[in-house]
Amino acid sequence: MAEDRDIKIYVGTKNYDLNDFQVITDDIDINIKNGNIDKAKQLGIRLGKIKPDSSELGLDCSNMTAATLYCIRVLLTFTAEYTIQRIVKSEIISDTVCSAMYDYLKSNESGYYNNISDGSAFTFYLLAIQKGGDIEKNIGEQFAGRCGTNREEYCEIGSKIFNTAFLFFEKMLNDANFK
Repeated sequence: MAEDRDIKIYVGTKNYDLNDFQVITDDIDINIKNGNIDKAKQLGIRLGKIKPDSSELGLDCSNMTAATLYCIRVLLTFTAEYTIQRIVKSEIISDTVCSAMYDYLKSNESGYYNNISDGSAFTFYLLAIQKGGDIEKNIGEQFAGRCGTNREEYCEIGSKIFNTAFLFFEKMLNDANFK
C-alpha cells in the first residue's frame, strides 16, 4: 500500500479574500447597470459572425481553397480574441465579449467551434506573439505553416490578415463605447 506522505497536494496561488469577491461583484453590478454587459454580448456575437469573406474586412478571398479559408477563419478568431485582450481594460468586459463570441460559434457553427475549442488551433499564433520582434511577420509565417507552405506569398497574406483584422476589431471595440 502506498504511503500518504509522498502525496503532494496542489495549493492554488491565488488567495482571494472576501473583499476581493465584493470588488468583483460590485464591478459586475456596475457593468450590468450601465449597459456594458449587454454591449459586450452584442459585440461578441458580431465578432463571431466575421468570416474571411465578410465585406467589412475587405479581404480578397475569391481564389482561395476551402482549406486556406479555414486557416483564415482561425486566424480571424484568434485575432479577435487577441485584440479584445489587448484593447479592453476591464477583465469582466473582455471575458464577456470573448464568451459571447464563443457562445455564438458553439450555437451556430458547432463544427468550427469544436475544431478550435481545444486551444491547439491558436497555439502556434500564441508562440508567434511570444517570440517577440515583428509580431505581424511571425504571425504571417505561422499562417503559412498552418496552410502547409512556407511560401513568402502566404506569409504576406497572413501578416496582412492579422494587421487588417486587428485594426478592424480595434475599431469595433472602440465604437462599442463601453462606459
